[in-house]
Amino acid sequence: TQNDFIAEYLDYRDVYLDIILDSETFARAGICETCQSAEATFNCVTCTGDHGWCRPCLIRSHQSLPFHKIQFWNNLCFHDVTLAELGFVWYLGHGGEPCPSYGGSEIYGYQDERVDGVTEAGSLPQDTTPVTVVHSSGVFTHNMSWCCCLGSNPHHLQLLRAGLFPASSTRPRTAFTFEVLDHFLIDALECKTSARSFFEKLTRLTNNAFPDSVPVSEKYIFINSEYQQYL
Repeated sequence: TQNDFIAEYLDYRDVYLDIILDSETFARAGICETCQSAEATFNCVTCTGDHGWCRPCLIRSHQSLPFHKIQFWNNLCFHDVTLAELGFVWYLGHGGEPCPSYGGSEIYGYQDERVDGVTEAGSLPQDTTPVTVVHSSGVFTHNMSWCCCLGSNPHHLQLLRAGLFPASSTRPRTAFTFEVLDHFLIDALECKTSARSFFEKLTRLTNNAFPDSVPVSEKYIFINSEYQQYL
């Protein structure tokens, strides 16, 4: 019965709490697990297992994982940072590599600057545009570096080829993953979730303390899901 399950859990309650509290410490603090030379100050809460990276190695390891959530260890506790704040650039058109026509820097090639103890990126490559990307795990802002080869697609088609549905076909500054659009359609079908409620859930996933600080209007969720139904 349900009471039996609860009684069984109570025998291990203190053990469970100890393990949960231990997870709030930086188990891999010390040397970066990848380069084995720099100090490890970053952890990814989306990756499975315990990890510790320096900033350049973190960005390298997440080149194809733009929707992972990163934490910075300040020797006392973790606090949230974004990949974009750390210098991550989403290169379009060349399999995650900089456009050869532009000759941009590598994603981990910027000089570090310390701001409030957090390592941030220096100057970004030219022709880089901040784009708000809505995913099923939250709302992210990424610096997009466009392909500028001769005959390259316009920006909205470059986003679409990268698996991002643009909110505009002229100067897209917001895009949606097909995963989040599928999730909204299923939520609306099975749970009768409105666009506003679905978007409010995404803002809570992004910033539970200050959800109103998250950009993007819920109307875009509805409009883009409508577009998708016609494809």
